Amino acid sequence: MLTPSFKLSQDENHVFITVHAPYTNVGDTEIDVDGENFLFVSSPYFLRLRLPGKIVENDRSKGSYVCDSGDFNLMFDKETPGEHFENMDMITSLLAPRDIPNVNPSLVEMLEEDGITIEEDQGEASSESNSNKYSYGFACKISTDFRDVGSEFPQIFELRVPEKVSLNERHGLREQYENHKFSSDHYLADLFDEELISPYIKLTLSWEANDFDKDADFDEDEISLLKELPNKHYILTKNEHKQVLLGLIDILYGYCYDKRTTLNESTVESSWTINKLSSTLSWFCVFNDMKQVVTASYRRALIYPIFRNFELCQKVQNDLISLLKHGKKFIIKGLVNIHKMFNSSNDARYILNQLYINDYLIFIQKCRVEELAELCNNLTNIEINKNDLSLELEELEAAAEMVNQEESQVMENEMALKMASMSLLPDLKKSSNYLLDDSDSESSDSSSSSSDSSSSDSSSDLDSDDDYSS
Repeated sequence: MLTPSFKLSQDENHVFITVHAPYTNVGDTEIDVDGENFLFVSSPYFLRLRLPGKIVENDRSKGSYVCDSGDFNLMFDKETPGEHFENMDMITSLLAPRDIPNVNPSLVEMLEEDGITIEEDQGEASSESNSNKYSYGFACKISTDFRDVGSEFPQIFELRVPEKVSLNERHGLREQYENHKFSSDHYLADLFDEELISPYIKLTLSWEANDFDKDADFDEDEISLLKELPNKHYILTKNEHKQVLLGLIDILYGYCYDKRTTLNESTVESSWTINKLSSTLSWFCVFNDMKQVVTASYRRALIYPIFRNFELCQKVQNDLISLLKHGKKFIIKGLVNIHKMFNSSNDARYILNQLYINDYLIFIQKCRVEELAELCNNLTNIEINKNDLSLELEELEAAAEMVNQEESQVMENEMALKMASMSLLPDLKKSSNYLLDDSDSESSDSSSSSSDSSSSDSSSDLDSDDDYSS
């Protein structure tokens, strides 16, 4: 059975459900409503929804079928008039839980009350145990499947054997590897080439434009993906929940960097950029505080992509803040965009969707608005300095500035010498003229005498030549 595309909306007293089922027999369609449960069956389609509130099927209920579009348009009364139903546009979270195989069954439990359960951490012992884990994937729950995943996909993962490197060791290894990859020449070239970087610094991203609609409906492609995701219930400790949200920052930073450096138009290289800038996706890292994750994002943005500029990094952080302010629906749109890029990548980055992005798409739909607002606020309060990056950027810049000053001084000295020599030439000519004027008569006599002498010498030379020739 196929899950049809659907859309929900509401007014004060009604719920409107549109089900897109173009290849069906209307006469065989069954629709059932029971409180918050809605069932639509019409071969080959099957749709079961759990709504955020209760509706009733009565004499005022309406339904119609539009042949041209293949849409069923349905209207039901709310059981409690005036009640506002939350998250009516969260496609996956509306789907009733289904028993769908998961790459790691221990990650979730399919429960009647789907959502997120946050459990208390069991003290320092639990924290120490977590830091020594060798797992990876969403919420770091995968420890058995995808063995040798790093070795199988070396173009995607810089950490080859996550199953042999504990969580608390990965950051140190990552930073050592990044330090080896850092190019001071590339960094300084981008620092001093303002003409190259300026268009990307000045760019206004699409979601920062005045006419941007953050509440735009999901398009057909977005709905098509979201409706196929399983509705899961996540059981996480407080620490795991925090790490998942910080991982979201890590992934979306790369997404924002790509949008800014492609002038809002992603390219075939965009999946590489997002993958490479994310420590989560490249190193299976987990983060424990906001400054740690933003510092890692800045470092990688100054080491790997084509444009490596500190001011650009700051702009990308602001871009991410504005993205988060638009709310969960727009965050989901960004993740769907990433999902499409990874699926179409020639380097098998679909594996990143299986390990991370699919679960993020489900998880964000279940997050409370307050949690995402707090995440955005925490990011806003983070300020990264060049010294925080441990790349000796200020020392490099100071050395480069000193070299520039010395070169400028040499050029100024050379120019001064040239100007001085040019200004002396007219004075020399003028002095020469004065000397000729003062000894005019002497020069004439000398000239006459010289002429005679010259004639005599010339005659002598000829005689000697003649003598030599004879």
